Amino acid sequence: MDDGAKNMDDSIELLRDAERQGISTVFATPHVLEGLYEPTPKEIRNAFRNLKAKIGEEGINIKLFQGAEIAVGFEIKPEIVTQYSMNGGKHILIELPFVAYPLNCEKEIFWFQSQGLIPIIAHPERAFSIQKEPDKLKEWKRRGVLVQINSKSILGRYNKTVKKVVINLLKQGIVDFVATDTHNKEWGFDFAEVRPLLEKLVGRPKTDELLGQNAQRLLLSE
Repeated sequence: MDDGAKNMDDSIELLRDAERQGISTVFATPHVLEGLYEPTPKEIRNAFRNLKAKIGEEGINIKLFQGAEIAVGFEIKPEIVTQYSMNGGKHILIELPFVAYPLNCEKEIFWFQSQGLIPIIAHPERAFSIQKEPDKLKEWKRRGVLVQINSKSILGRYNKTVKKVVINLLKQGIVDFVATDTHNKEWGFDFAEVRPLLEKLVGRPKTDELLGQNAQRLLLSE
């Protein structure tokens, strides 16, 4: 649906890789970005159902949950906003612009709260605005926003600046989730690789929370 898996075979191959790594639950979060990727809730729902059926046929032991990654600036009608949320619940994944910082950025983020939702900011360490002013996240956290970083940021797959920012966020204790942000088999799932690095940074109990327990709590709270 976006710049991720190109077809059903790609999706199944990725999920087999996840299963091999001991991952049991996957959130499918296609991009929703104005002018580039604009899947409707119905289109996401249909693709999700087809993939879930194929998982059953292939005997893959993965629980798949539907979501989306909403770019700041994409306008959603209030009556359908929960159709883009994580598993239809009260959490919604939000992506910041990588370079520009819209004047109404914070207003748009907190609009979701006015709709009874809890925003989760996806990979803020990759956004220039957060790299420049990381304390923005502290204020957002105080206002009830959750923070999700990429495992690939910790592994240094982007650049040194992103890695430095993400390590500081972890040390400050403001990260709620670590996600793979898997798009294709080249970048794949890498929890097995990132776990020892996380354990050194924040300890084993916190690592367990970031790599799975918090996501399970998210599902239980819906």
